[in-house]
Amino acid sequence: MGIFNANSVGIGNANFSLPNMSATLESWFQNIAVGLVTKSQQNNRTVETVTEHSTRGVLQPLSVKELLIKPEGQRSWKWYMLHCQASLSLKNDDTVTIKGSRYRVMGHWGFNEYGFVQYELVQDYETVMEAIT
Repeated sequence: MGIFNANSVGIGNANFSLPNMSATLESWFQNIAVGLVTKSQQNNRTVETVTEHSTRGVLQPLSVKELLIKPEGQRSWKWYMLHCQASLSLKNDDTVTIKGSRYRVMGHWGFNEYGFVQYELVQDYETVMEAIT
């Protein structure tokens, strides 16, 4: 199938296939271990369990332009974009760990038909525990 003029195809008559970008993105991706944090109640205490999921992807900070559209109070937070293989399945408000840092999933865009997914993450609030002497 060669290049053709789109005006010769009626709406609804075209049968286009979407490009699968997974092979292209694989050269950009690195091995990443994503830990999904789940909480449960045991003996009136909240217990967190981390389940590791191996995937390939890339974690990068949001650009200044992307931060400018955030509400003013959230612009100083540490925002990241995670592009990874479509096999990783997270949902909004999930808490995950990547390389020792905790993040909360704030957005999810499934581009499964293109061979990847995209998550918007914000570094999660962490408390510092000090030893009581």
